[in-house]
Amino acid sequence: MPEREKSELQFEINDQVYFVNFLPSEGRWYLFTSTGGGMIKIPVAMDAAPFENFGVAPEEGKAGTIH
Repeated sequence: MPEREKSELQFEINDQVYFVNFLPSEGRWYLFTSTGGGMIKIPVAMDAAPFENFGVAPEEGKAGTIH
């Protein structure tokens, strides 16, 4: 069975550890942090629609669009 892709970013601000993780079951990203009362989950706002088409600079003699 193939390994599941891991999508997680962890960082620290003012000695507080945070991590961002995508929850496939909910189809969105969340920011998680630990508090005295346990773990909290904060939804991440998305400014752009997911999966927008965008162009790339083609290599010489080639053209294409990434979806």
